[in-house]
Amino acid sequence: MQKYILFSITTALLTGYFAVTAASPLVTANVPLDSRYYSYIDKLEGMGYIKDMPTGTRPYSRLDIAKWIMEAQQVAADKPMPGYLKTYYDEMRAELAEEIAYLQGDSKDYGSNIKLRAVEARLAYSDMQQDSYRYRKGINASWQLLNRNNNGYRYGDGINIIGKAEIAGSLNKDLALSLTPRFSYDKDERGDASIEEGYVKTHLGVWGIELGKQAVQWGKAPFAMSNNATPQTMLKLNLLEPHTFDNGFLKFLGKANVNVFYSRLEGNRVEKAHTAGMSNWQREKDHAGLLGVRVDIVPTDNLSLGLERVSMFKSLNKHWILGDNAESDDQWNDIGGIDLRYRFPGVQLYGSLYGEDQAGGFPSEHARSVGAYFPQLFGGDGSWDLRLELSDTNNAWYGHWTLVNGWTYKDDILGDAMGKNTRKYYGGINHYLANGDRIGLEYTSMDMDRDAASNPSVHEVQLTYAKKLSKAVYLDGVLGYAKIKNADYTSGRSDSSKLVAVGLRWEY
Repeated sequence: MQKYILFSITTALLTGYFAVTAASPLVTANVPLDSRYYSYIDKLEGMGYIKDMPTGTRPYSRLDIAKWIMEAQQVAADKPMPGYLKTYYDEMRAELAEEIAYLQGDSKDYGSNIKLRAVEARLAYSDMQQDSYRYRKGINASWQLLNRNNNGYRYGDGINIIGKAEIAGSLNKDLALSLTPRFSYDKDERGDASIEEGYVKTHLGVWGIELGKQAVQWGKAPFAMSNNATPQTMLKLNLLEPHTFDNGFLKFLGKANVNVFYSRLEGNRVEKAHTAGMSNWQREKDHAGLLGVRVDIVPTDNLSLGLERVSMFKSLNKHWILGDNAESDDQWNDIGGIDLRYRFPGVQLYGSLYGEDQAGGFPSEHARSVGAYFPQLFGGDGSWDLRLELSDTNNAWYGHWTLVNGWTYKDDILGDAMGKNTRKYYGGINHYLANGDRIGLEYTSMDMDRDAASNPSVHEVQLTYAKKLSKAVYLDGVLGYAKIKNADYTSGRSDSSKLVAVGLRWEY
């Protein structure tokens, strides 16, 4: 595809330019995607305390967030923070004290800080008429009401007990690691123990190198990669710090970063397709490869752009580089596109346009999203905010005629759980109390698989609450209700689901 050719050339230019950079920054562990710090950073940025716009490539490193905390501190000297925001700022500053000290020049004393960072315990009760629902026509996976972007975890009907521990830190300034064991119990799955995430991180010059299991999210609307599925074991490469184009013909790019990863999908994909009765199941490949490249560009303080291409493949050849996959020898399935975000006074607007596969050298299928974030909905203190989003995929998304299980990993879609040919509406409003407590209300509506004769229609409402109980103990809760019409593609069938969950997190 011509778009992919341009993207490949851009990536090569940036990679070659970055290679001349010499200094190496500190290597730190990443902040897990389910951390509350992401909402804190979004709020600080929305309120004007962070000028250096965070990009759409997550997870962020601990050093990234430490830099934003220092920036917020400078702005707060002339613009005092509201009480709730100061609470969030203080939490992150205390947790990232060693990284902040390093940035302030205390690099000689930076040594091993690997420790138990947190322990979480969650009790959930789920009342479901059906525990999960299958996609159809080329997507061999399932989804669950009131449960997406949860690292592949599925609630059982009734009581669920989930426990996690986070062990992370740096051995020295050049090597970091992270380990997140998870334990769960429910009456359907019984007991389960697994490593949710675990990786080591080092560097080669300015390039960070990560090897292990972790979740990634690319873009505000993560059409290709999200934490919806079980985290994959992958090799990642990225710049530890964005490169700034101070002069030359690329100066207009401002700051830029490159992220690359490679992983292999599960080893039973052929058997899985055969068991599901999928046509052409012999075409599937066990341990199919997954290769992703993303470039984030920040031309100005108020604009960020992301270009990405992710390929699921049986094999790669020169046609992959040129983006002209031959229909007679279809060896890979691509998702790629562009997303952007612009910050206006009082509102942020963002959107994306992606394509899947190609025809005649151009993306032949499209998905799109638009969103708006109002960080100061009523008044200037930001105690209320609002987010509105609309996403849309067409009928070809997440399926493939050769890799017949589709864009899936371990029974989940790798990207957005909305699936193919779906229009999704989302709205979320939050109220922040002076002591830092947060109350939120979220609504999601999905008109799924719209060409189906009896296509499912989903409506979900969730009430959330977060509170700091003490200096090191945090509580969060959710109360959710969902209804699906034409459940399981059965005309007139309506199912409902209820979820009550309470979690505690102890930080050390």
